[in-house]
Amino acid sequence: MAKKEKKRLQVVISEEQDALLTRAAYALSSPERLVSKSEVVRLAIEKIARELEEGKAKEELEALLKHLKAEEGEEEA
Repeated sequence: MAKKEKKRLQVVISEEQDALLTRAAYALSSPERLVSKSEVVRLAIEKIARELEEGKAKEELEALLKHLKAEEGEEEA
């Protein structure tokens, strides 16, 4: 079986977003299995893609995107 080619993505996130990732990873972890922040990001990507395919949550995601863009504008000022 051929190995899947992996792509690497680097993004800049705020301290608040990093804290959210950490909390999510902690909440999903168990004594038997620790979940990494990278796994949380991959999980979020899959969840968002599925919801969009099913026609769910588009308005909610668009509103969140506007909120994030507004926060970015505040940080740059």
